Amino acid sequence: MGNPATILIIGAGSDDGRVAALDAAGYRCASEPAGTDILAAIEKHRPGVALVSISGPAGLDLIRAAKANSEAQRVPLAAIDIGDAPGTLADCRKAGADDVFEDDTDGRELVARMQALTRLGGMEAELVRRSATAGEFGVQVGTNIACPPEETGGHLLVVGSEEGEIEALCPLLPKSDIGFSTEPDPYRARSRIEGSEDESFDGALVYVRNEEMREKCDYFCRSVRNDRRLYDLPLFLVTEHGAFPDHGSAYDEGANVVAETPVDCDFLDAHLHLLLRGRDRRRALGRRIAATLAPKTADELGNIYSVEFIRAHLDKLSGDKSSHDSISSAILFFVPTIGEVAALYGMEEAALLRQQLASWLAALVRVEDTVGRTGADEFVALMPDTGLEDAERVRKRIVGVLHQSEFRLTDNVPVGIEVYVQSGLTELQENDSLEDMISRASDLLE
Repeated sequence: MGNPATILIIGAGSDDGRVAALDAAGYRCASEPAGTDILAAIEKHRPGVALVSISGPAGLDLIRAAKANSEAQRVPLAAIDIGDAPGTLADCRKAGADDVFEDDTDGRELVARMQALTRLGGMEAELVRRSATAGEFGVQVGTNIACPPEETGGHLLVVGSEEGEIEALCPLLPKSDIGFSTEPDPYRARSRIEGSEDESFDGALVYVRNEEMREKCDYFCRSVRNDRRLYDLPLFLVTEHGAFPDHGSAYDEGANVVAETPVDCDFLDAHLHLLLRGRDRRRALGRRIAATLAPKTADELGNIYSVEFIRAHLDKLSGDKSSHDSISSAILFFVPTIGEVAALYGMEEAALLRQQLASWLAALVRVEDTVGRTGADEFVALMPDTGLEDAERVRKRIVGVLHQSEFRLTDNVPVGIEVYVQSGLTELQENDSLEDMISRASDLLE
C-alpha cells in the first residue's frame, strides 16, 4: 500500500463489508450518513477519494453538487450501490462519477480499482501544490480544469478477438460512438498499441477466452503498464468464466475494469466512456503540471527543476505530512560517471551526458513526481503519496534502465557511454529540510 489515503464513504455504515476490505488494504475510512452535505464532508475529512451510495434519491444530486464545486471536484468520486434500475449507469456517468461499482458488497473489486482513483486524486493534489510553488517563482499555472460538456468517444484496439467476433460478444460496440479495430494476436497488439502514422488508439478491450490466451494477454497488459509512454492506457478486460482464477489476478496484471461474459451492453458502454474520460482528465492534469517547468523554475539544464524549486516544493510536501498525515518519498541519484567523462573527454561532453541523464530521469517517473538537480552530478525525485516500498520498486527500475543503456555524446567520444548510478531512498519527514533529506538518502547510497 503506497499511501494511507482517506476514503470518504457517504451512505454506508461502519459495519459495511467494503469498509472492512478498505481498512484491511491499508486505507483510512471515514463514513457519513446518506444525504449529508457532501461539500461539508469533503472539507471535514479531506479525502483522497469519495464513495457515494446512490441507493437513496439524493445520491446522484450529491455527485452533481461535488462536481459543480471547483474545490470538491478535485476529489475523485465513485458511485456505489447503484442497483439494477434501467439507465442508472448512464445517469451516474452523466452526473460526473469517475467510477461506478455495481455489486461489490465484499469490497474486493473496490480495493482492486481503488489505486487508479487515489492516483487521480494524487495528481489533482500535486497540481495544486506544484502550481503554488511555481507561483513563488513568478510562473502562473491554473488549477481548475473544466470538464468537457460532452464525451467524444475514442478508438479502441480489441485484443484477442477475431474479425467479426466482437460483434457477437457485445452487439453494442458497432453502434457505439467509440470506434474499434481488432487484433487476434496479443503480441502483435503490443506493437500496434504503440501507435504509428496509420493508426492510434485511446485504449484496449482485451478478450480472454481461455487459459492459453490468458498468458498472452497477461504479457500484453504487463508490457503496456511497464511502458512509460503507455502506462495510463485504459485496459478493459473481458474474460470467459474460468479463464482467470479470480478478478484480482486480472487487476494485478494491469486491467482497469474486468467483466465476465456475457457482458451487459450498458455496463460496457458506461465503463468504456468512464475509462476514456479518466484518461483525458489525467492527460489534462499532466499538461498543467508539466507547465510549471519554465525558465524561472528550471535548472540551467532546462529539462528538470532547479534546486531552489526543489527546496520550496519539499516544504509543501513535508508540510502535507504534518497537516494530512500523508506519506511521500524521495530518491537521490548520484552519477560518478559524469565526472569520469569530464576527465576523459572534457566539460562539454560531461554537460551533454548530464543533460541526457536529466531527461531520462524525468521520463522514467510519473508526471506528478518532481525531478531536480541538487548538485553537480546529483539529482533527486520527490514522489508524493508514495511509501518506501513503492518508491523502492521505482528506484530499482530506474537504476536498472540506466545501467543497461548507452548514452551517445558528440563525435569526440567514439563509443557509447555506460553510466554507473548510485541511489538512495528516504521517506519525507515533517518540516524536512533539503539538506536533511539528502543526508538521509546519502547514507543509503548503493
